[in-house]
Amino acid sequence: MPTQRNLLTMTIAPRALTFVALCAGGGDFGARSAQAAAYCVELTASEFNNSSIRRGDYNACAREKSDIAGTARDRARDNASNAIARQCLDRVTLQIARRACNRVNLMVNALADSKWGDVPPPAKLGADKVKYIGRAASDGPGLCVVAHDDSFRKRNIVDGACDQGAGLLPHRNFAIARARARCAVVCDAP
Repeated sequence: MPTQRNLLTMTIAPRALTFVALCAGGGDFGARSAQAAAYCVELTASEFNNSSIRRGDYNACAREKSDIAGTARDRARDNASNAIARQCLDRVTLQIARRACNRVNLMVNALADSKWGDVPPPAKLGADKVKYIGRAASDGPGLCVVAHDDSFRKRNIVDGACDQGAGLLPHRNFAIARARARCAVVCDAP
């Protein structure tokens, strides 16, 4: 299992390597045996040179209390993850998974394990969102999609349909986000 020092070292280049702790209990990060630890290891470009960049947007009248930035980012992450998921399932082989896991001194998780389907893995150490997508084949590796935020813009325009109260021009806020998603494999501690 990676030590705290190794995990901190790996966060220096989060696009090259992302560790995500997968816990069947959701946010429970209590003491566990090393055998129970599993990680999503993001594939490098040399291992699987595919990624997906997608946009997400949202808008609301300026007076409304809504998180347009958060909603736009979530939509972009989901769109990018969904766009690359089929490629991951179709093209990531057990050999690619072994190379990725060996790169970080872990073992590939090729056991049929349904616990990741019920509770999505929590994002940790460099990933903005992680989604478990299943197995490449019945005996293939467990796969995840790791999404990173790329860009974000916010702008406002005058919109007569929005009520601003007395004396103010009514305006609408727009948020546009972009996210990049890459494939990742589930690896276990030896």
